[in-house]
Amino acid sequence: MDHVKNLSRETQVVLGCAVLFLIISFFDWQQVSFSSAFVSGAVGLNLWHGIGVVAGLLVVALLIWETVRFFGVNTPTGNVTEGHVSVALALALALFTVIAFFDKSTARHWPAWIGLILSLVIAVAAVIRAREEGVQLPAPKAASPAAEPAGPAAAEPVAAEPAPAEPEAAQPEPEAEAPEAPAAPEN
Repeated sequence: MDHVKNLSRETQVVLGCAVLFLIISFFDWQQVSFSSAFVSGAVGLNLWHGIGVVAGLLVVALLIWETVRFFGVNTPTGNVTEGHVSVALALALALFTVIAFFDKSTARHWPAWIGLILSLVIAVAAVIRAREEGVQLPAPKAASPAAEPAGPAAAEPVAAEPAPAEPEAAQPEPEAEAPEAPAAPEN
């Protein structure tokens, strides 16, 4: 238990939320209740139907990967750091959870909301931890000039870099004056 307390807060959040997400994934994300004079009940689908299977497998892979990192097992990752793998799994989990959330939009039940929130918390905590570990994440690209809003800054002309000066055309050197012929000696 002391080993878990020694982990960074972000690592604890990733592990704890991933375990909760796995548990919530087995609850009904869609549920329809019915009742009649003779019978009543509810029918539902959990995350493990449709595209949600990918999110379920990703959370299992994330838990295995984080457990491997926790125990310090040396894993060959090539040019990719362990932080990159964690962030990639967490972001993929968030992406596929969002897709599954919108895919199961009819008769959505409370576990779908909890699962969505947990996956987003996992992704944010993994990104923060990766930055603390020194992982270089790609910076967001600047907006293109066409997408910039019109305003006072947009009215200012953009200074273009001066074009390199073209070499001047070689001018012919002036012809050297012909040396004067030596004067004939006078007698």
